[in-house]
Amino acid sequence: MTINHKKWMKYAILEALRAKGSTGKNPPVGCVIVKNGNMISSGRTSFLGRPHAEENAINNVKNKIDLIGSTIYLTLEPCAHKNNSGFSCAELICTTGISEAFVSCVDLDSRTYNKGIKTLKNNNIKVTENFMKNETLFLYDGFFSRLINKKPYVTLKIACSLDGKIALKNNKSKWITNKLSRTYVHLIRSQNDAILTSSSTIVSDNPEMNCRLKGLECRSPLRVVIDRHLKVSNKYKIYNESSFSNIVLFTQSNIDNHLKYKKNISKVKIENKVNNKDYFNFIFKDLANRGINNLLIECGSKLNTILLSLNLVDQLLIFRSGNIIGNDGIPFINELNFLQMKDLKNYKISSIRNFEDDILETRKLFN
Repeated sequence: MTINHKKWMKYAILEALRAKGSTGKNPPVGCVIVKNGNMISSGRTSFLGRPHAEENAINNVKNKIDLIGSTIYLTLEPCAHKNNSGFSCAELICTTGISEAFVSCVDLDSRTYNKGIKTLKNNNIKVTENFMKNETLFLYDGFFSRLINKKPYVTLKIACSLDGKIALKNNKSKWITNKLSRTYVHLIRSQNDAILTSSSTIVSDNPEMNCRLKGLECRSPLRVVIDRHLKVSNKYKIYNESSFSNIVLFTQSNIDNHLKYKKNISKVKIENKVNNKDYFNFIFKDLANRGINNLLIECGSKLNTILLSLNLVDQLLIFRSGNIIGNDGIPFINELNFLQMKDLKNYKISSIRNFEDDILETRKLFN
């Protein structure tokens, strides 16, 4: 019998994608178990990270005899560090009679790196490594960034006109993109661990910065507010209209009495005499220490310009409508003052999607 291994790994990727944004500091993992060409079980990382995908998939098999001689497909190397039951996922797999494993990505966590795969091989399980790795890596951009770079994977979302403007000259911006695009943004929010905005955006647009898709409200990301001079009072929606996520507030002002009755706000004071680079590196390191893997940013042209000039944005999500605003509109980015073409940053297209008349360009930084 010829087995379509790519088919089953694609199922595992879909399982992992369903968990993205809900697994805490742990990575979203998908797992599929196949025997005689049929899927007998599947699993994904649980809410807040435990139990892991492998444990869920194995536990979903009622008759454990069915696992003998089966094949397991994993988007990420099974962990080699033990859980509360005394087993690592790699050890758990070895107790089941599973005879073959397809592993897409190696886990860069030092507790597991190549150790999980080695455990499988040492127990006579045939392992195919790096299977469909390129198709799976997007799931772990954030997890790997936090481990290696000590910062989240930063995605900047932009909603603009055909000619790159985010608002009319009078600052009116509702609505540049269509309803389908805006709905998809809420799905994107649910797949990120945190969402960051500035006090200027809050004062201008009064956003809630949460996920309002029915059934996914509890998947709203941690909200991060940059308010250097404490311009945002408790009258704004972000502090009042969502009970599904906490808030981290970064400021350079005295925070002792600001919003002191709001229990869901963690306040962080940053030194006044720091440049923009150190300022944002401090914020990103703090978020990484909180276990934030994927950070979505929705803000205005001023903050867009700072982040792009500092080379702190890993990915762009550009929702572009068919409207033309003109040169008197507000651009999504201000002057960067480059003088040489070789100095320009190159964000390469990784995907293009249509939402009726809108287009979503996903672009990743190419170094």
